[in-house]
Amino acid sequence: MKKYIAEIAIVKPLHNLFDYEIPSDHQEVSPGMRVTIEFGKKVVNGFVINIKESTELDPKRLKKILNVLDETPCINKELLDLFLWVSDYYHAPIGQIIGLGTPSYLRNGKEMLDVNFNEIYKRKDIKRRELELSREQLTAIEKISYSINEYHCFLLDGITGSGKTEVYKKVQEIVKKRGKQTLIIVPEKNLIPGLLQYFEDSKMNVLEYHSSLTPKKRFINWNLIQNCQADIIIGTRSSVFLKVPNLGLLIVDEEHDISLKNQSDAKYNARDIAIYRAKKNNIPIILGSATPSSETILNVLKKKYSHIKMRERINKKEIPSLKIIDMTKTKNEVLSGEVVRTIQDRLSKKEQVIIFLNRRGYSPLIYCKSCKWIPKCNQCGLNMTYHKKNKSLQCHHCFRNTQFHNKCMECNSDDISFIGEGTEKIEEVIKKEFSNSRIARVDSDSTSKKGQLQKIFEDIKSNKYDILVGTQMLSKGHHFPNVTLVVIMNIDQSLFSPRLKAIEQLAQQLIQVSGRAGRASKTGEVILQTAFPKNEDLLRLIKNGYENWVSNLLEVRKNLNLPPYKSWGVIQAKARKIYDAEKFLLKIKEKIINKDGVEVYGPMPSNMQKKANFYNLNLIIQSQTKSKLNSVLKDCIPTIKNIPYQNRIKWTIDIDPVDYD
Repeated sequence: MKKYIAEIAIVKPLHNLFDYEIPSDHQEVSPGMRVTIEFGKKVVNGFVINIKESTELDPKRLKKILNVLDETPCINKELLDLFLWVSDYYHAPIGQIIGLGTPSYLRNGKEMLDVNFNEIYKRKDIKRRELELSREQLTAIEKISYSINEYHCFLLDGITGSGKTEVYKKVQEIVKKRGKQTLIIVPEKNLIPGLLQYFEDSKMNVLEYHSSLTPKKRFINWNLIQNCQADIIIGTRSSVFLKVPNLGLLIVDEEHDISLKNQSDAKYNARDIAIYRAKKNNIPIILGSATPSSETILNVLKKKYSHIKMRERINKKEIPSLKIIDMTKTKNEVLSGEVVRTIQDRLSKKEQVIIFLNRRGYSPLIYCKSCKWIPKCNQCGLNMTYHKKNKSLQCHHCFRNTQFHNKCMECNSDDISFIGEGTEKIEEVIKKEFSNSRIARVDSDSTSKKGQLQKIFEDIKSNKYDILVGTQMLSKGHHFPNVTLVVIMNIDQSLFSPRLKAIEQLAQQLIQVSGRAGRASKTGEVILQTAFPKNEDLLRLIKNGYENWVSNLLEVRKNLNLPPYKSWGVIQAKARKIYDAEKFLLKIKEKIINKDGVEVYGPMPSNMQKKANFYNLNLIIQSQTKSKLNSVLKDCIPTIKNIPYQNRIKWTIDIDPVDYD
């Protein structure tokens, strides 16, 4: 009797598939099914990727599948092909990709659920009044609806408050009438509750999918989605891998946001995978943003995407005015006198204020005046941030935490100087200056408990707070009708960062957080405090707006032969000894240095040379075409496997990096 061999992926970072014999009583095994196998000395679950008739393994070493967990594939062909493409494009193990793209209950062998939406959830009986659409909204809906039955990528480039979400909703309703499902991908889970509330009504089954759901809830929702029980799915980046049988529309909101790029393990970009998936399924995709990424704008210029502009707020309100305050002319003030007076004026009118500072903690630097001691992380070599509430010093990179009681750890002096500000310190300053005001701090320290962030957002909308002090959590996607003033602090470091995308991300952040002001009937105002009021990038952004600013940025990148005009890949090596990482990357460089069509730079230190006791070095490979770059990187993997000391190295490949610290 002929033997059949299954190639199986294990949910581990292994660049191999493993051959197992299919027992004669399980000939119905097919790709996409889960099986139980003996792997080493352990019994584990794996996923069948392919079936073949022969193997190069010695028959004596060939093991049999122990058990087949599915009667039909739990991963359909469309999804399995997607996993394989992502694995190939991002040079990541297929098992690792499946692990990122499936719920833990599925990987652990739980039986599939035959669940019904109405048995698990109750539809909310919400009767919404029809909104009067603006001319720009109607035009956007009309343009997208022309391509509702085929692949087309639309950039919905709308300023904050222009009504992009209502466009999503109207297009989704057209898709629903065709019996199709819509998948909406957002960069951060704190944006999901607001969208859920917006899309929920008595006619739609709306489900969420993200890491804050319990494993059981994720599995229930996964089953409901793949059983076509959801009309709309709203999730974070891993939801791009959901099994959506009747997928008819993909939406990526805040498409520019770097949180859509996975920065650990397989370094995939959910936006780019969504575009690929839309193309393969021949369905439309909408990329929404008030500050589109440079690579998306370039694709518009190349006529790959259709550009839909929305330049008016739906309530006809003007964009908030922006004023720069030169902090070099103030007397070491945290908040300038003008900012204090403006806040007082807004509070007197019962309006709300946002103070934006993208740095948590109390002080980013402390030192002892007696012996000049500065606390540094012994695992990263960087300054530790003081957190006053927890009486601790924290490394914001490796998360090392040390108790600190305002005494020097070298000489025991209590003459400690606290330099710079984080959100904790700004909150303290605000409480002293505006003692009668209700103040909320919104950062990852103050919103660590489940549901806490959403409760704060609801309280903001209910006017239970006067002043909000927060990080980028406040900067995007939220509608706070009574916020009329935004104060932006301490952006100066990003103006001079060596990171490729730093200035672009700063520009996007400034526009996004500015868009929180004046979204309802009252006029908005933005004040930016900086020590560099004449910075060219800053002045160009304020004077000409984001669209012209990003066009200029693209021109600069083109002249310098930088992405997105060139394709980049980064091989990063991490080792406890810097020599090991350098030697490892030099071996790879030898393999590719003379290949036509690519340029190789390095090994060079990462922007963050040491993190969590590992030294980080990069090898940057640049090519004119993505196909050539990927071909060269693919050829590197066998070389990497044959380097004898690679067990001392942690390595990753990053295609289209947004950051490589």
